[in-house]
Amino acid sequence: MLRYFLIEEYRRHTYIAKKYSLVVFPVYVLFFTLLGSIFIDEVFEVMSYRTFIEVTLISTFMYGFGVGSFEFLGRTMEKFTLVNTYAILPISAKKTYFYAFLRDTVYYTLLFILPTYAGLVIATIFTKLTLPQISLFTLSVLTSMLLGYSIAYTSFAIYNRSKVVYAFFVILVFSYLLLAYLRFIPFYPVMFQLTKEYIYLLYSYAAIAIFTFTGYYFTSEEKEYEKREHRSNFQRYMFLFRDPVFAKEMMDVIRGHIILKSTLTYFLPMVLIFIFVQVLNKVSSSHVYSPISLTIMLSIFSTVVYSWLTIMDDPAHMGLLPLAPWNIIKAHMKAHVLIVSIVSVPVVMFINMTNLFYLIPAFVLFYLNVGYLLSITAYLAGYRVTSMLFDPEIIIKFSLLSVVPGIILTISSLNLGFISVVIIIFTALIMLVISAICLKKAKKKWMYFD
Repeated sequence: MLRYFLIEEYRRHTYIAKKYSLVVFPVYVLFFTLLGSIFIDEVFEVMSYRTFIEVTLISTFMYGFGVGSFEFLGRTMEKFTLVNTYAILPISAKKTYFYAFLRDTVYYTLLFILPTYAGLVIATIFTKLTLPQISLFTLSVLTSMLLGYSIAYTSFAIYNRSKVVYAFFVILVFSYLLLAYLRFIPFYPVMFQLTKEYIYLLYSYAAIAIFTFTGYYFTSEEKEYEKREHRSNFQRYMFLFRDPVFAKEMMDVIRGHIILKSTLTYFLPMVLIFIFVQVLNKVSSSHVYSPISLTIMLSIFSTVVYSWLTIMDDPAHMGLLPLAPWNIIKAHMKAHVLIVSIVSVPVVMFINMTNLFYLIPAFVLFYLNVGYLLSITAYLAGYRVTSMLFDPEIIIKFSLLSVVPGIILTISSLNLGFISVVIIIFTALIMLVISAICLKKAKKKWMYFD
């Protein structure tokens, strides 16, 4: 059964993009791992070895937990996938989702861990790193990712049984990460990497096994389909937004629990990153990030919210309706801005609380970058935003258009002065021009459903 899950994953990616798209992300990971390894001495001048290990492994845990939550909670909203076949085939839900867990364990190991190791192996040619060092480090990274993924598996099983318990469980997980980073309690992958004592590795894999078994045990045997009357809600949204397409979009947001998922994959990790940066500012001789630069980072990662909005779309069905793809794209963009505002505004205000003078510029730059990234996404990926993750051409174009302005704004906002303000204003004007061009081209490009 695992073989069929892996075949489905391969076909899904080749359907969305091209066959060679599966090598793009591993090449990216390999390249940036190699690049980071070459400058590892400069990294240790900014932070200590322990801080570097804590940031890396806890971030890897968040990556595993984030992609695990995305896969389990996201795939359940899709139709005609193997994770939904247990309703009509003689296979239990427990086994189906366990196979999905194994599939993604294999998939993300091949996609993320092996390229990381390959990049580190190549780095031994140019640096003082040794093969035993990078092997132990890669093992720690793999362990941290699997721990996050196994906990995501458990959280999914809890989510289908009780939303209240799920919320409490997620808060507990992130509280544990916070306490571990502040060194009040141990994080076993970090302790293993720091001490090289294999007892911590044993503890880590014991925890992975426990959470995997818990996820399997608590997975509901039968899917309970919620039956709700949406007509009154649709009329309410129509009265509020005066747009039937956007009213339907907001109904999907409520039905798909998009705000909850956005909070999980966007809001909470950003809060942790803010805490990490604050600690880095304390341990380094200079400020690693300023409040405004953190706000810009927040806007950069907001793109993940857009992908949730496409989970419940069915392009084949929408192609039969009197709608153009641009109508759907506009609804996605409006919903994206609304959800990102709900989730991000409190964080932006909190980050800039120490200096209220920068609050308005921070919001201006935040929404500037959010709108800029939305216009690029609308033009390159259209209504099939998931293709952005797998199509090499889209990845390259999106990276060039998004990374360069983001880096310029982030670096320029570290120490605000006359020159940096001029650079920010000039960059902002260019971004506005590019946004207008992308939106104009997107409207012409996405006239039909493929």
